[in-house]
Amino acid sequence: TTYKGNVTTFFFLGFNNMAIYNLLLFTLVLIIYIVTICGNLLIIMLVYFSKTLHSPMYFFLSQLSISDIMLTTDIAPNMLNIVLHERISISFSGLISIFEISQLEFCGPNVIDYLFCDFNPLVELSCSDTSRVQMEVILLCVPMLIFPFLVIAVSYTYIVLTILKISSFSGRLKSFSTCSSHLTVVFIFYGTLAAAYMIPKKGQSRMISKMMSLLYTVFTPFVNPFIYSLRNQEMKDSLK
Repeated sequence: TTYKGNVTTFFFLGFNNMAIYNLLLFTLVLIIYIVTICGNLLIIMLVYFSKTLHSPMYFFLSQLSISDIMLTTDIAPNMLNIVLHERISISFSGLISIFEISQLEFCGPNVIDYLFCDFNPLVELSCSDTSRVQMEVILLCVPMLIFPFLVIAVSYTYIVLTILKISSFSGRLKSFSTCSSHLTVVFIFYGTLAAAYMIPKKGQSRMISKMMSLLYTVFTPFVNPFIYSLRNQEMKDSLK
């Protein structure tokens, strides 16, 4: 739908080239979403009600759970709708939450080949010069992605150095096992985000972009409760 040459309605394609698997994908994402909400709510309740968990570490873990719930709830319900149905529409006013998009003009294609409303797929449809807004997004990624990742990397470097000082082999092995699972989630989350927003998309497969978006919007909020909290012995004791 257009008005005075400007697109006012957009349509999402989802996994249009995998339509025969849409029901399977819908079921999988729905199960992951439900488990994510339940797991993170459980952590929040345990930290709130269990006095043994009233410490700064568990407070921050509960804040991580709140963030995971907010992230996945913002994305997953609409994603499920797009996966299950074809050509779900959204008005231009519904995209204003992506601030940079409000600065662009759309005067031609209005089909978004993606799973949810995101910056890069929309920029590709714009008939404006997008070089400035793309550079702004890359610059914003430095304080929002690179700095936090570097802080985490430095902290884990100190943790690894401390682990190496453990005298027993079994103790080092157990500690490295815990750290490796933590670092895997960190690399998946920040790696896919950096690839999505900081690496040029020219020549990149749209299917790869969609799969990467599932990793940082659905997968990491799903595994965070198990990796960071529910494997913890004090958490297990609080569940009893």
